[in-house]
Amino acid sequence: MGDVVNFKCPCCAAPLSFSGETGEMTCKYCDSSFTMEQVKAAEAAEAAAGEASLEMTWSSTEQALIQDENGKVAGYICPSCGAQMVADEHTAATECPYCGNPAVIPQSFEGMYRPDLMVPFAVDKEKAKAKLTDFTKGKKLLPKSFTANNRIEDITGVYVPFWLYSCHADGYVAYEGVRSKTWEDQQFVYTKKDHYRLTRQGEMDFAQIPVDASSQMDDATMDSLEPYDLSKAVDYDAAYFSGYLANRYDVEEKDAQPRANDRVLNTFRSKMREQVVDYEEVSQKGESIRLTGARAEYAMLPVWMMTTKYKGDSYTFAINGQTGKMTGSLPVDQGLYYKYLVLGTLIPMLLAQLVLFFVGDGGVSVSSEVIALVISLVIGFGYVSRLKAAMSTVAIKQNAAGYVQQNSVRAGRPEDVFLFTKTERRQKPQNTSGSQATRT
Repeated sequence: MGDVVNFKCPCCAAPLSFSGETGEMTCKYCDSSFTMEQVKAAEAAEAAAGEASLEMTWSSTEQALIQDENGKVAGYICPSCGAQMVADEHTAATECPYCGNPAVIPQSFEGMYRPDLMVPFAVDKEKAKAKLTDFTKGKKLLPKSFTANNRIEDITGVYVPFWLYSCHADGYVAYEGVRSKTWEDQQFVYTKKDHYRLTRQGEMDFAQIPVDASSQMDDATMDSLEPYDLSKAVDYDAAYFSGYLANRYDVEEKDAQPRANDRVLNTFRSKMREQVVDYEEVSQKGESIRLTGARAEYAMLPVWMMTTKYKGDSYTFAINGQTGKMTGSLPVDQGLYYKYLVLGTLIPMLLAQLVLFFVGDGGVSVSSEVIALVISLVIGFGYVSRLKAAMSTVAIKQNAAGYVQQNSVRAGRPEDVFLFTKTERRQKPQNTSGSQATRT
């Protein structure tokens, strides 16, 4: 059906929205709520008899959707207040900024755009907003004005399109491994190294690796929201979109698949590397990995998006709408950065001076001071590096270990073939203290 749909409360005619907290369609004006079963029953009654106990507003495509000269969707007319909204052919759910009326455009998900499954929101808006406050706590490099004078400019619930990839991986990875033995005599230290060619084989199954299918979403940000509990996914129903934004995919399956394949290959390599034990040095020399039985499911997953500005720059934060996991990057106050660098260096330096004073011979040498300063600087830079790393939790996922199906990992027979032996000889440092003492 190509209409714009509004779900109206039968008690007060106000817009209904899906509540992630209760899992029901709720009215924020009169606090009425309706189960999804009631909504589906109303939809069936509407289709069969043209009327329903749960009031819905259906506006015909010709009146509600606005198309450009090429026939593409350019916007829609709000069925509630008549305002014209900007939209495109990817828009499936939106909200009127004038009257706040949620609108769902089911035709955006017809045919090949119909999702195989979706995960409903379970985290409400207030909890999502509170996540930003929790996220900033304990961040020592965060500018004070960011939290004192800043405000969240936009927090929006969005159903983001994802491809969920599944496949079977099998093959082998080849390594060169070294086992070593060391001994010494009065003049030299000897190290014997036995080199081996190692082959590790295996197979495993991967299920529902998520890759975002929207070009508008940052891949690293979406990766950082994992994992979703897909066991709680439901069949697609447009009613879940009410009160949220939703866009259909604009990244084709074939274009998104390489990202999933890379994660599978990296995980396969890691699993094979875990089988290499009792070797001091290991380096990969080759591999042959096959990916078969690949299939993709189209899913809509819930994300809260927050945008805030600070000193002219925009900072975007995302929250997993099912689990509440948050990711984002915070601004770094350079003044605070150097303050903690100095403190992180000065404190170890003072402690080093105390140690030298009480443990040393009472004198101060240039070499001991240089060593103390270098160690203190290393500690200081390590300290501020950890503080800075805590300012961002956004990172591209490099593996798919969490999507390996249970009991699917099967290891083949390991092959360890001896190649050659090489013995290295290193002369011991000359001990001159004894000879100097003799001459004295």
